[in-house]
Amino acid sequence: MAKPRARDGVETAPPSPTTPHDASFPGAASSSDSDASDGAADVSRCVREMLRAMGEDVEREGLMDTPARVAKALAFAMRGYDACPTAALGTALFNEDGLARASSASTKEDVELGTNDVVLVRDIPVFSTCARTFMPFYGVIHVGYAPRAGVIVGLSKLARVAEVYSRRLQTPDGLARAVAQALDDVASPLGVGVMFTGMQLGPFEPRKMEGWASTGCFAATNSVWWDEFSALVELGGGPSELSRGIWGDESRCGSCDNVQGGKVATTRGETETMMDAAASRAASEVDESVFSSVSKLLRALNLEKRVSEATDGEVTLEDTAKRYSQLLAAMRSGADVPFNLIAESATRDGESNDGVDEIEDGVCVTRDLHMSTVCEHHLLPFHGTVSAAYMTGPGAQPLSRDTLQAIVSRHSRRLQVQERLTRDIAEEISTLTGGVGVIVAARASHLCMVSRGVEKPGSSTCTAVKLGQFAREPALRARVWKRLCATGNL
Repeated sequence: MAKPRARDGVETAPPSPTTPHDASFPGAASSSDSDASDGAADVSRCVREMLRAMGEDVEREGLMDTPARVAKALAFAMRGYDACPTAALGTALFNEDGLARASSASTKEDVELGTNDVVLVRDIPVFSTCARTFMPFYGVIHVGYAPRAGVIVGLSKLARVAEVYSRRLQTPDGLARAVAQALDDVASPLGVGVMFTGMQLGPFEPRKMEGWASTGCFAATNSVWWDEFSALVELGGGPSELSRGIWGDESRCGSCDNVQGGKVATTRGETETMMDAAASRAASEVDESVFSSVSKLLRALNLEKRVSEATDGEVTLEDTAKRYSQLLAAMRSGADVPFNLIAESATRDGESNDGVDEIEDGVCVTRDLHMSTVCEHHLLPFHGTVSAAYMTGPGAQPLSRDTLQAIVSRHSRRLQVQERLTRDIAEEISTLTGGVGVIVAARASHLCMVSRGVEKPGSSTCTAVKLGQFAREPALRARVWKRLCATGNL
């Protein structure tokens, strides 16, 4: 793993820790229940106003309680501002005699040569909120340090510090810097190395993100300590079984930031390009009322100064509100593409079988279509894959992967629940293929499972819909399921 640019210590100090209190809402001026309740009510009203500005019916069943749920989720996502991240470290410092004896004889040359021992805690799952886009990102953080004079830190406390700092507006580098500085300040090791790897979620595909920070001996130019730290991270392989579910499925990467100016950084076939064009138009034509309501929401969360702090003054609250407004518009652009345009694309698919993984006994199978959407209950993304098996009726042709992906995107780019999304996709495939038989299976990782206190990053949700012959004939359905699962990710 390549070493990042040389660091002469942590680039910027993390935001000053605040005094812990019992307020259940971030930035509350008082710890009283009434003040916390008022803060949550203000955020809830802003969310309701935002949904109305987007053109959503806030009185329909799926959205009636969404403002309150979103307010609660945001309170949890920002609760790190109400906790002191270094408090836990101070109660978990231990003296290890063996390490103390080994380090007592260390000279400056020994330190430069990396003679001392290294402690690494890897794969700490973290969830945070991007200060630039107000979209969630999540992944794992690795923390390594070289103890000084035999002083070591309780392992669970490192996870606690990462948790506190991640529950604030962050960037990947900023999160890594904050954790490194906290450990350096309290434990005074010879040096600290921190690495974050994860995903930024949005309306298109997950985008891989990385962040680094180092202090002391780890920050020196051409540091042998950083090389050792990176090697230990690499030696552990991919994310552990407990945390691997946060990664979702491998897919092409698209950048949420590139939605700005009506541009989408993705490559698609002709029909998916049409879907992206609709998202680009929506992002570039955001109504001023949406931007205004998002700005009010961020101010209700007391984030004006915190946006600037988290981005070293590069981004203002208005910048973040604009990006988030554009992303919200892109998330809902699926409804802007009428089904007849998808149907016209299907007539051009012909007999090329492009994108059909296999055809056997008249059953076509296409696996692992990318799905990225937003839960209408919490306005948090969920992402994963969709696989489909279908039979074609008289005069119908197999659908290209481009057409199938466009169907998935058409229904993904709107406020959704996974059960409805799966059925909507199945019904449109059935319409295009003559209604003989369809199975659609979706598997997704939901951010609401790790962002609101449930914190189950390894979990995923699977939904399936069967229509036509596949619904009526269990034996046929069983054979198709075996084929779907043979080489797919179901």
